[in-house]
Amino acid sequence: MFVWGVGEAKINPLKKGRFMADRGNDVQRVAAVNDSFFNDLHIGAMWFPSVSNKGYIGDWDLSGFYPGGGDQSLVWQAGMWAGGYVQGRANAWRYLGSDGSDSDPASYDALDEQAVVKTEADFGYPFPYRYLKTHVNSALKPFTVALGDTVDGDMGMDVTYEFHQWGVEGYDNWVFIHVTIEFSKPIDDFYWGWLSDCDIGDVNVPDVYFDDYAGWDDDLKFCYMRDYDYDPLPGQLAAETTADSLFLSPSVVGQVLLAAPPVNGTVTAALDPTQRWVSKNFWDWNNDVSSVQNTYDRLSGAWENPFPPVADFDYRILNGVGPYEVHGGDTGEFWMAYVFGEGYDDDSHAKFDLGTLVEHIQDAFDFYDGGMTVPSESVPPQMPDLNPDLEADVTADELTVHWDPYNDIAGGAVADSFFVYTSTISKVGPWERVASFGNATTETIVELAPGFYTFVWVEAYDDDSGTRSNRWALPSRLYTRDEDGYLRANYNTITSVIGNTAADSTLGKITVAPNPYIGSNEGELTEFETLLGFHNLPEQCTIYIYNLLGNLVDIIHHDATSGSEFWDMTTRSGESISSGLYIYRVKNDQTGDEKLGKFAVLKGQR
Repeated sequence: MFVWGVGEAKINPLKKGRFMADRGNDVQRVAAVNDSFFNDLHIGAMWFPSVSNKGYIGDWDLSGFYPGGGDQSLVWQAGMWAGGYVQGRANAWRYLGSDGSDSDPASYDALDEQAVVKTEADFGYPFPYRYLKTHVNSALKPFTVALGDTVDGDMGMDVTYEFHQWGVEGYDNWVFIHVTIEFSKPIDDFYWGWLSDCDIGDVNVPDVYFDDYAGWDDDLKFCYMRDYDYDPLPGQLAAETTADSLFLSPSVVGQVLLAAPPVNGTVTAALDPTQRWVSKNFWDWNNDVSSVQNTYDRLSGAWENPFPPVADFDYRILNGVGPYEVHGGDTGEFWMAYVFGEGYDDDSHAKFDLGTLVEHIQDAFDFYDGGMTVPSESVPPQMPDLNPDLEADVTADELTVHWDPYNDIAGGAVADSFFVYTSTISKVGPWERVASFGNATTETIVELAPGFYTFVWVEAYDDDSGTRSNRWALPSRLYTRDEDGYLRANYNTITSVIGNTAADSTLGKITVAPNPYIGSNEGELTEFETLLGFHNLPEQCTIYIYNLLGNLVDIIHHDATSGSEFWDMTTRSGESISSGLYIYRVKNDQTGDEKLGKFAVLKGQR
């Protein structure tokens, strides 16, 4: 079913929850897990929707992506692992803050506490910033039978997670995670670690994320995942030699230990910023843990896979640090980071000039060692909010864009000019600058491309400091509660609509877009939707579609004030059409005039 907005504009699926009166899908998604706190952490170069109060990142249908991934995910699910030998028990048990039927994260409720979200306004920062604190306690894990062992799930750990993100260019390639554990039980040979299920590609399309590789950097001591084939945009060839292709997944994600107590000592020792992971592992989910002991062996490094894997697949990566001596009443701290790059240590396929993973990891170490302070000279003016009124600001082929200069942020750089960019490809570009204005202008008109999304963002520029707002800080500085009381992020700093054409009774201007249709259409709302647009139609007409044998494929009746009609590319019996050349015949129902035309369809990977 197509979702249409007023003003003859089709609503961007990323924004439809904000603009449509019927928000059933979005509400259902949140309400289904109403024991958890879900919010959209989308700041700087990274987006982690769904960081929950159970301490894991990602959910089965919400994942994290990086602009170099072109809306494709990098981290699907992740969480803390910890294990050791608890006094009075013969075997080890792991504490998971992530998914898994054997650990049942639903048993780790957040002590009836709501997660704490703070932004730059709470800290007085002149740049976008996110702070998220969640709290879990293993005392809520009961005795259970898991992996063939009957164990006491309570490891005696009360765990607080703090997530930190900075929305300043050069400081937005990582998420820092600070974990504090209060122990109520003594634990021998305690190891602390982190597991990530990384999908470098769309988690809904196995062909995209089943082709990844796990890696281990022996110099900097971290695990990472990368995509070797640089999945292109829909409709573009996958060969690396295709010079004009915009490859959108040369992305890499690594999990880096920033600081931990020195190993082979007490967990209460002062943090050592030179301490690195001591264990490394990867496996595909067909070879997951087989017992409690095997879990601990993987975390501690007694069981390891040699890197890199011999074949590409959908892998999980695990790092651990230890062993530590733990006494009841101890408190231990750990700092780690997710760091992202456009390429591992080679940017030959980079399209966004974001920098490589190795570069960003070196920068992350320096940032942590420097006290995690963003220098004032690096702070740009904030990117303006865009909040279109689809009824007042959108016509069939134009969008009126308004923006707020955000000059009232204490300590922030003041914008003295604005650049307006558009893209008909994706919300990460490539961008074309279409206008520039001084700071007295806060409105312009952008033409819409019939049948395609037109993405718009406005960059603020400070000529005195030579800085400009971070193009990857897409949404937003604001959090608001929706109609059901859930705290959600605004999606204001970028906007997109799909334009229709005005009706035309002459038939001479009728077009089909995209033509040829290759793989997908940017106007499609869902992952597996197919959509082909007919434009410049008369208000009342009938569209007949034939294959090259002359067989009638489908009939579409158009009766609207606009000149656009969309076809789902299925036959009259509801079957998906095949790749090939097709003929269309448009008949004006009022005058009887007709026009013939043709279009091509090439099905393929989305």
